[in-house]
This record gives sequence, C-alpha cells and structure tokens, in this order.
Amino acid sequence: MIAFMVGMVDSLEEDAVLLEAAGIGYRIYMPIPSLQTLIIGQSIRLYTYQHVREDALMLYGFVNDEERKLFLRLQNANGVGTKLALTMMSHLRFGQLLVALRSSDTKTLQQVPGIGAKTASRLVLEVKDRLDDLWLLASKDEAMLDAPIVVRSKEPMIPRGYADLFAALISLGFSHKEIEHAIGSMEEQLAGKSVGEQVKIALRALER
Repeated sequence: MIAFMVGMVDSLEEDAVLLEAAGIGYRIYMPIPSLQTLIIGQSIRLYTYQHVREDALMLYGFVNDEERKLFLRLQNANGVGTKLALTMMSHLRFGQLLVALRSSDTKTLQQVPGIGAKTASRLVLEVKDRLDDLWLLASKDEAMLDAPIVVRSKEPMIPRGYADLFAALISLGFSHKEIEHAIGSMEEQLAGKSVGEQVKIALRALER
C-alpha cells in the first residue's frame, strides 16, 4: 500500500493531479479544495490511498494525513465508497464535514450531490463517533475548520511534458491562456528541444 508520494506536479485535471515521481507519471484523484492549492512545476508530498478494484487501480491524494483519514472513514461507511467520499470532500470543506457529522446536521450533508436523507442519516450514525481525533486536531487549528473551498475556474490545461517550459514562461509574466495557446500552436517545433530552446521558440510566438 502506498502511504505517501513525493514528486512534481506535471499537470492538473478537473478532479486529479498528474504527479511525476521517479520518472513515472501518476494520476491521483483529489478533493477540489486541495487540488486548488497545487501549482504546475511544484514539488509536493501527497498522502495517498490506493484503491484496488477488479478492473482498476486508483490513487487518491490528500495534502495532509487528516484529510486522508477523513476520506477513509467516509468511504468505509455503508453505501458510500470512494467516489461519493471524494464528492463530499469536494463540496464541503474539511471543517464543514466534521461539524455536520458531529452535530448530526443532515441538511448540510444533503447539499452534496448523491446524498439523500437516508444516506445522510446513515453517515451520521456510522461516522459521528469516529471523528474525535480529527476534531481534537481541527479545534486547535482554526485554519482546518475555516479554510474556504475555491471553485476552480476552467483553467487551460498544459500539454504533458511541458511543465518546465510552462514554469519558465509563468516566471516571465505570461498568463496561463497565453502559454497554453503558444504551446498548442507549436508543439511540433517544441518536440525534442531542450527547455532553453523551447523558451526561445515560445517567446518568439508570444512576442508577436
């Protein structure tokens, strides 16, 4: 079982990060609030849960071990599973979930797509008394309870393999949209070139 991974953010998807570690690219599914904190080219550590099915092996990642523990307790509840647990952590922030579960606030839980009255009541019944350790930690750190969810705008996705070029151009003041357009329009010219050469080629296009 993979406990955590350290690597570089290669690119970001709607619900996952592509993490390059030891020359291998891993697709790791994450809650939206945590995904929003990542930056392409950044070196990060993610606490992970490896979910094995008959037809797939999936990795779920979290920015701290508290998030991972909450995810595990949610997905172990009857009728929840990994997909709904991730949806819950994408629609309600860490603190909101803790408060809703501990206070039996089923109305807040029903704000999550896929959770009706019965599922919300069952979640409270099964998970409420298993959160004391997380609540103790969160109550000592207001940021864990109050951190807002930022809804991701549709940012352009950078083609895989161009993280270094992207980071270099960002540092020169170009926007996500400008870089995505430049890379997309000249991938054939950029292929096989060093980062330095790629930057020169991209700059010619960007400065037109």
